[in-house]
Amino acid sequence: MRNNDVQRTNQIINQLKTNFGSQITKKKLKPVENLSKQSLWNYFVDGFQTTYGKKFLNDIDSLNNLKILFYYFLRDESFLECDNLRKDISTPSFNKGLLIIGGYGLGKTDYFKVFESIFKNYPDLRFKFYTSKELVHKYEICEKPMDKQYFFKDVERKLMLIDDISSERTASNFGKVDVIDEVLIHRYDNKLRTFVTCNYTNDGNCAQQTLIDLGLRYGSRMYDRFYEMFNIVEFKGTSYR
Repeated sequence: MRNNDVQRTNQIINQLKTNFGSQITKKKLKPVENLSKQSLWNYFVDGFQTTYGKKFLNDIDSLNNLKILFYYFLRDESFLECDNLRKDISTPSFNKGLLIIGGYGLGKTDYFKVFESIFKNYPDLRFKFYTSKELVHKYEICEKPMDKQYFFKDVERKLMLIDDISSERTASNFGKVDVIDEVLIHRYDNKLRTFVTCNYTNDGNCAQQTLIDLGLRYGSRMYDRFYEMFNIVEFKGTSYR
């Protein structure tokens, strides 16, 4: 790694350790209760090591991808200035969820798995992690209409992550159903904040084209709601796998 890259990496690490929470918006948004400016970094590094048996690789790309999540969860206005935030696509807001778009192997799944564990102790941030394929399976094993009602009740959690959307197949229980589309619309109608991850759907690694492709997959009704529901975040870098 070149000297200027090392210097830039160290600067980002120092930001993650010390600067979070320093620029909280004044519009009724407060720092997350009982979560200090520096503690989330320590929790994340320890949690990553515990979960995956290896150290978090803190190069420039991974730190830039990670810090936008830190700023978002800590409601730090620095979130609004992150290069990874696609302000040209969707107007950013802490009241929206997150749609993380990027290539394979950039940590989208890994980071949220660690955050899920950390935030179990923080009610305002606690969320449930599901893969899109897992939700389709849960729907397909419903045997009675009442089971279907329980399924949709379960996805009415205040915060929820759906990993790897658009990779799932269409369910065939109770007729042909696009489960993820139904879940997202259900959460939109109930004003619930949602996090989703998605790989690029095109060889050009274009976030806008990926959104168009998601619209083709889930329909125009859901496509219009993507911009209302989500801050669009684009992870950059090369695969760590």
